[in-house]
Amino acid sequence: MATASAEVDKATALLAWLADATNDPGIESRVALGETRHGRGLVAVRNLVPGEVIFNVPFRLVLSEDHDEADASDLPWSALMAARLLEERSRGGERGRWIESLPHLVSTPPLEYTDAELAACEDPKTIAEARATSEGHLAAYEALKPRLDAVGCDERDLRWATGVLHSRCFTHGPRGTHLAVPGVDMCNHDFAGANAEVAVVTSPEDVQGVRATAEIADVDEREKTGGARGDGDTMFFQLRAGDDGVEQGEEVTISYGPWPNDPFFLYFGFVPEGNPNDAVVLFDDVDDVAMCAARLDMMSIAEAGERAAAATVAFAEEEKDGGSGAPTRMVITREGIDEGMMRACGAMGFDQDTFNALLEGRCRELLRLYPTKLKEDRGLLMSGTLTENEATSTLYKMSKKEVLLGPLAAAAARQSGAAGTIIQA
Repeated sequence: MATASAEVDKATALLAWLADATNDPGIESRVALGETRHGRGLVAVRNLVPGEVIFNVPFRLVLSEDHDEADASDLPWSALMAARLLEERSRGGERGRWIESLPHLVSTPPLEYTDAELAACEDPKTIAEARATSEGHLAAYEALKPRLDAVGCDERDLRWATGVLHSRCFTHGPRGTHLAVPGVDMCNHDFAGANAEVAVVTSPEDVQGVRATAEIADVDEREKTGGARGDGDTMFFQLRAGDDGVEQGEEVTISYGPWPNDPFFLYFGFVPEGNPNDAVVLFDDVDDVAMCAARLDMMSIAEAGERAAAATVAFAEEEKDGGSGAPTRMVITREGIDEGMMRACGAMGFDQDTFNALLEGRCRELLRLYPTKLKEDRGLLMSGTLTENEATSTLYKMSKKEVLLGPLAAAAARQSGAAGTIIQA
């Protein structure tokens, strides 16, 4: 295993390699690798003006998903890309310096967590997905074993490469092609404070910005001149300063996208602090909404079934007329309630008071499923007794509980306000 100092040295050399590989010696006058509040990341060496190109990575340096290979295989995209990454590491090549700079461990629940560390998230669906991904990894190893044996690699190597790709890949284009981009993969995530953006562009002399990925960043079309390029390069993955620029000494960050915490936890190995997009699934479908109303004694089971059946018919007719049809997977976030739940309740004839009671009751149901309370979680987190992975699992479940407590806090505030009005009267 590589030592920490050796890993840092290889990472530090990455920008020098990228400057040489892209024929852009100015890269190191714009950014450097350094330790930030997010860990290792890119830091501005000087003030970067709004829209300034930090660097362009030609697609010959990008490790891209091979759709022909994927279409011919039942294996996960990450396993197939991981095998190619390991093969390239073995034989060397133009991306060799980048591969050397990759972290020696990316700890994600499906690949590195113990059963106890995973169980600490207290979410059965998330645990099931992590275990399914882990089982898929082991099956992929057996299928890829001849290729891996040929380059002296084992299951642990495949696990490392898969974790690296899970945590670093962008997606692009109509097929969601996975891309691992040297240099750009050093940018850490920041929802509110992202000061840079990414785009897939054609010739930097005639840039037409397109969405590098809807999950990563929203990129508008601007005409900007990028850095130098190698002869024959026509397509680039571009990192550039955002609308407010980047101040000298500031970390260069991008938004990985408006996702809930689930993919961050499972595949990136961290939980974003205060994620406004974190979500909890309240109901899977219209029947689920109706049966919850019955469980909460808001109506009989028979009445709930009748209302759900009538709503389902109405949604089917709506879909025939070009509408969206019956809502599914209805969620609540820190920011509000899924429109689908409001549509489902409206179709079943629930008034506002019934809607509020249903929402609050469902949140209480889900909170009771957790073995621990939020206060206990905070105590454990502050105790210093948890492993790093257990702490990440704890942060994950704490965020879910905070989301579920939101409607209950709002209800308490409404009641307090109403009581205050009566007293004042």
